[in-house]
Amino acid sequence: MTKPSSKSSKPTPLSGEAFSALVRDDGDDASAYLDTLEVESIIDGTQTLVRWHRICHDVTLDKPDTEKLLDKLFKLLIDFACTRKELADALASPVPGKPPSGQAFSALQEKARGLFTTSSTTGEVGELLLYFLAEHLLKYPQVLCKFSLKTNPNVHAHGADGVHASVDPSTQHLRLHWGEAKLYQKLGNAVNDCCESLSELILQPPGAKKSKKRDIELFRDFIKLENPALEMAIRAYLDPDKPLSNKVRFCGLAVIGFDLEDYDALTKEVAQKETTAIAARTAKWAKKFKKSVEDYKLTGITIDAFCIPFPSVQDFRDAFLKRLG
Repeated sequence: MTKPSSKSSKPTPLSGEAFSALVRDDGDDASAYLDTLEVESIIDGTQTLVRWHRICHDVTLDKPDTEKLLDKLFKLLIDFACTRKELADALASPVPGKPPSGQAFSALQEKARGLFTTSSTTGEVGELLLYFLAEHLLKYPQVLCKFSLKTNPNVHAHGADGVHASVDPSTQHLRLHWGEAKLYQKLGNAVNDCCESLSELILQPPGAKKSKKRDIELFRDFIKLENPALEMAIRAYLDPDKPLSNKVRFCGLAVIGFDLEDYDALTKEVAQKETTAIAARTAKWAKKFKKSVEDYKLTGITIDAFCIPFPSVQDFRDAFLKRLG
């Protein structure tokens, strides 16, 4: 007797187009908010690519245009902190056949603001900056909205500061980009702590305080991309009992902000196009990256890093909190 054939539904193969469709790109150019100090560079002996930026300068007031950057970041609060379904529901009409109302959207804005902690030492503005750069510059969509899972705004989300994804079209490997943002007074401390966190998340050394396992579980359980076929495909990659789980590549994302004592001198160098002086600065900063990447055994890990000097990271943090209310 012939047994009836049973067909198991196979997930749709991942595609770059599917991930590109997830990117919430409003057409704004990131260079309207952040100048490029020097062309991106690979740290020698590593797979860490660093992009060197500074906040765009207000030539009228002769100071970094922090307000303009914060304007942009605040426009991204909902995209960063709320799920795609929440946004879709807020934009839809509550009554079929009737025009949508702005009430639900206003409520969602308030919810997003309320998810941020008001601690004076918060690093969440760095996480928001990380989201902006990953999604709008690198075109890596956020695939786990951790802020929406917070039950207490005064408690920071555990694990990675951001989880973004892309697909390698040549290998069909799912690339999960674990993000870490550090805004510190000293560059060396920021880079060191960032690399330590990425090492714990990606390499899982003994005694690690952070675990990628928990973030993977959250991603698998709370994946909400408003694309059922893509969600099914991704879950197949995240199931340790499926062969596709061997095609997940873990990468790093980093935003490093630090105080630069002679920020005015850098401003002058940029204005006068003193490329040699700027290159000397980035070369010096790159040495700190190289040491930390080597110390935490991340030389073989693909890392996209952004290095941004500030006149004062605390002033930037305070300005963010003041707007938050």
